[in-house]
Amino acid sequence: MNLEFFSEGLDCLMYCGMKLSPEQRILIENSLIALQNDNRFSGMYLWGRITATKNDYYIAFGYTSDCLKDRKYFYSLDQFQWQLLPFVQSPKIFQATILAREPFIGDPSMMSYVKLDPTFDIVGNQVAGISRPEVVKLKEEERLAAIVFIITEECAICPRGAFYKMTDGRVIPNQMFRGLNDLQIDNQSYYQLYRLPRNDLKHNLAKRNDYNYAIDFLDTIDGVIPLGQSFALNMQRNERLVIIKSCLWMGMTFFHKMNSHKHGFLYLGDGKKNFDLLFMY
Repeated sequence: MNLEFFSEGLDCLMYCGMKLSPEQRILIENSLIALQNDNRFSGMYLWGRITATKNDYYIAFGYTSDCLKDRKYFYSLDQFQWQLLPFVQSPKIFQATILAREPFIGDPSMMSYVKLDPTFDIVGNQVAGISRPEVVKLKEEERLAAIVFIITEECAICPRGAFYKMTDGRVIPNQMFRGLNDLQIDNQSYYQLYRLPRNDLKHNLAKRNDYNYAIDFLDTIDGVIPLGQSFALNMQRNERLVIIKSCLWMGMTFFHKMNSHKHGFLYLGDGKKNFDLLFMY
């Protein structure tokens, strides 16, 4: 949720039940303004809230020059003091995060133990043996950083043209973006994933007749597996507003105002992936 139109963006998400109390709005907005000034960020966003049994985690991020590569994430327990989220690189931490089924507690120093899936030894296209499952020591702060990264990678959304790739490789907000029109607003191919692209540039450009190198470098949401089931798009015609909900990560919601540069996403959930999606249709 962009800090520039923080209150208006939250009002748009109220159509689908996503809301913060007036006290939370004021406290979070003022603390994020101070955080942006202290770190000299070019842009500041509220990522969302992950519910826990004791204290909920509020997540925010900002960037300096590149809004994809320079992002720094912060978390807060009191919506006032923000701490820097650690950068997780270990694949075992990500595996343990996905397999962890216990809810978040609200204590960043809390340690838990997660048993990974067993690995199979393959010799000559046959299973030669099964290794004993490894137990990983998982700190809740690392688990929080990993789940924020995973959710952002899989379902953070932006409309096509909202971000512009410079000739030096930097990605910045497109100042000329004026929003999607009536013919584009309900087409999932006009919405992109707000993270570094995984597909090759030629693959993304080949999907469009009106391709543009500067704005079509991101992956579109219509290619997310399972195809056609990962996102639910709803139109509010009277308000000229589109709402897109993630079906994989319940609680991630995106909004965009038609013919306007205003858009954003917000996650309000417990950090659990919906593994039952394929059985819900």
